[in-house]
Amino acid sequence: MNDYYTDGRQNRALEELRDQMAAAASEASTMRFRLSQIQGGMETRLQRLTTAFDAFVELSDIRFDLIGYADAAEARRHARQVLSALASDETPPAPGREVHGYWLGPAVEAVRGLAAGSPDESVLANAMALDERRTSIFLCLALAALGRRNEVRAQWLETAFGKLAADGTITRAQRALWTTAARGGFGTEGADAIVTRLKVPSTAAPQRWAGHVENRAAKVTTTGPNFKEIANQAKARAQLSRLRSAVEAITDDTSVLEPDRDLAYAAGDKPDPDSTSAVLRQLISEGSEPERDALARVAELQSQVSSGGEPVAGAIDDSAGTIDELLEADLGNADEPHLAATALRVVASGVLADAEVLAQTASLSSPDKVSTELEWRPVTLLPDGPERQSLAAAEAAIASTVQPLSARDLRGPLALAATGLVVGIGLGLTHPFWIFAGAVILATAAYGYWSARKKRAGEQAEVVARIARLRQQADEGAAELAAYRAGQADRVAAATADLQELRKRLAG
Repeated sequence: MNDYYTDGRQNRALEELRDQMAAAASEASTMRFRLSQIQGGMETRLQRLTTAFDAFVELSDIRFDLIGYADAAEARRHARQVLSALASDETPPAPGREVHGYWLGPAVEAVRGLAAGSPDESVLANAMALDERRTSIFLCLALAALGRRNEVRAQWLETAFGKLAADGTITRAQRALWTTAARGGFGTEGADAIVTRLKVPSTAAPQRWAGHVENRAAKVTTTGPNFKEIANQAKARAQLSRLRSAVEAITDDTSVLEPDRDLAYAAGDKPDPDSTSAVLRQLISEGSEPERDALARVAELQSQVSSGGEPVAGAIDDSAGTIDELLEADLGNADEPHLAATALRVVASGVLADAEVLAQTASLSSPDKVSTELEWRPVTLLPDGPERQSLAAAEAAIASTVQPLSARDLRGPLALAATGLVVGIGLGLTHPFWIFAGAVILATAAYGYWSARKKRAGEQAEVVARIARLRQQADEGAAELAAYRAGQADRVAAATADLQELRKRLAG
């Protein structure tokens, strides 16, 4: 007993020690985890501080080097002041000192004259001679932002937009010109010019854009009988109807007819990075040719100093995406109908080609017979009823699934009955118990026979019911086929009307 008591006390002491060790291990694990978090956070903060400090030192050096371009910096400040004053209907400040070789000064004065209705062609020619592309972009975006779309000239817009890249990508400047034209910033002729530039072969391919346009309309429920011979016709009819609704929804939005008020130049807001105002500011901020790389580096370093993160890219020649990606986004943008309407004009030829195919499929002649599966049996249906031969074959196939009771089916009950007779008669003479046993066996045989007959009768009744359902479904299917054939003229007329409306709206 003393040994037992001693062992028990030692076991309890060991158990308590194990619990204490487990708790200590858990606390140590938690402390290691928290320490790793603290170390990680400190390392991240230290890295950010180091990056920001290095960027600050480099930024100071670059700014010292840019002191020699103070006149160019003043020209940029003056440009912002002039645009803000013109946008606010205030008197813009007087022209500053001209910076030799810098296009921005004469371009700003050209905008001042154009906005006042008295363009100075000599100043305009000077700006174009210094940098034709940037001057053209500046004039187009500035005049659009100031609501002077009638002053934008076709040759400026052509030069500003330039050529599309071979891989289908467009720059931020091209995207800004695109969206500005969509909002009415360049008038009807300017919008036509941009749409023409965007109509590349890839965007005109059929079976490419109709699906994106259809998504703007609610889904149309396919009606009519469910026969595979007419499935393509019914689907095409529903798609054509939905396509027309979507095109009508896009083209009927009258808010695309006038310039968007968000084009106004505002110095304090932060618009979309590819918007008119944002690209216009970036164009001003990039500086003259000698200082352009240094100013771009300053913008990167300022981003690192302020956030300690990666530099934020921002140049007018940065990629804004591919034409196809932007068209898809614009077509699905219900909040900006002007973009959807312009995108639809770009892809109109492909959408119309798809509509032609849908109308042709929807107008196909109705089949004079169809094959369908009824009660898991193939049946051919005609407009005046099911084909007799196929219906008879289906009925026979269903009927063959149940056969009358045969000797093989009754083998068990018959064997029991024979056994009961042998036991009751043969052994009953020896003892009355065997007579009772034989009677029980005969009763069991009789119940088995009755159960087999009942089961078979139920199966035969189910066969009769299936054949009745088969005939009813066949008659109903034939009636649906007849009704579908009778509506052929109405379907063709509806498809023709949809196609004509789509041609009218997409032809322009």
